[in-house]
Amino acid sequence: MSLIVTLNRTGDSRTEVKKSVFIGRSFHITSPDEAAAFLAEERKKYPDARHLCYAWVLGGEVSRQKSSDDGEPQGTAGQPLLDLLTSNGFTDSLVCVTRYFGGTLLGKGGLKRAYTDSGRLALEDGEPVTLIPALRWKERCSYSVFEMLSRKAGQSGWQIGNIEYGQDVAFEITVPKENGNELVRYCLDLSGGALVPGDPESILMTGERVSLT
Repeated sequence: MSLIVTLNRTGDSRTEVKKSVFIGRSFHITSPDEAAAFLAEERKKYPDARHLCYAWVLGGEVSRQKSSDDGEPQGTAGQPLLDLLTSNGFTDSLVCVTRYFGGTLLGKGGLKRAYTDSGRLALEDGEPVTLIPALRWKERCSYSVFEMLSRKAGQSGWQIGNIEYGQDVAFEITVPKENGNELVRYCLDLSGGALVPGDPESILMTGERVSLT
């Protein structure tokens, strides 16, 4: 199964090739509108730049992607940036590179290398991480059961969040899909049948950081 990868944070890079400056940025995105908003902000930051080239990919039920050379020779900027994303399995991610022209023509090969290198550095700075098929439950239990469940979660890499303390404890717990049956059995044994996990939600959870190819 091929990896699904996304960005853990916003990434930055800055490189210079024959006095042309390439400023790379990478973002986690959830929609085309969000991608457009990030790009608009980049244009505002560098209004006198010659080019703002970019590529983005979005997953979900319908996979979508877009790229732009923004006036650079066709295939030297947008497509190499898109290739970086697709070849490494990215989803829900945007990478863009702003260029200040330094007066020396780089040629198509030089431009492609410069945009690729700038984009790769920006993506690496964004801490690419895997996304793992997972199950999430919203549950409620006693404090004593929650304490033991939290200990087990810490040992097993399960994620507990959105905790609300009241007469008992309400929380969400997320585990890799392959550990779903283990969680259900553990909750039943731990609580003597008092905590019976209901139907979970299928999601993607953050996994380990990965290196780009």
